Amino acid sequence: MSSTIEEDKEAIREVRRAWAFARDLGEWDRLAQCFHTDASITVSWYSGSAAGFVQRSREMGGQRRPEERNKHWLGNMRAEVQGTRATLETDVNIVIREHLDGYLFDYLAWSRFYDLFEKRDGAWRIFKMSCIYDKDRLDPVIPGSVPASFYDSVPLSGLESGFAFMQIGRAHV
Repeated sequence: MSSTIEEDKEAIREVRRAWAFARDLGEWDRLAQCFHTDASITVSWYSGSAAGFVQRSREMGGQRRPEERNKHWLGNMRAEVQGTRATLETDVNIVIREHLDGYLFDYLAWSRFYDLFEKRDGAWRIFKMSCIYDKDRLDPVIPGSVPASFYDSVPLSGLESGFAFMQIGRAHV
């Protein structure tokens, strides 16, 4: 029995939701299942195979301190299906608490995931994942604890200003 376009769209959105929970909760096998084996990813801190992304995510998760965490909050989703191929655009807020140069920060990025999906052997999975960064902000958890000189190298104008704070630290998104 074949699925309808609306059923396909919901299955595609469910893969993206599964990705967010798996990535944030460290469910690495489930995260890998969101991708076809030949999938690729381009985000701020990684460009390459999905398998490499999952491995690097696992390594970063293992290095995280107890007070550090991240969360991908998914918003509006727009799916377009053409046969066994589809695109999914998702609004996302990436929320991170982590140490940078000894200071604890809250980091927030407003972004969009732009995914290419393919349906193979009856299952929709991500074939190519990209993240478009709109803007970000970085706030010290303890106000006033970070010297002004910390921000001296942050580009606040030009093309790189939209993800300025991502560039000054590790920003494990």
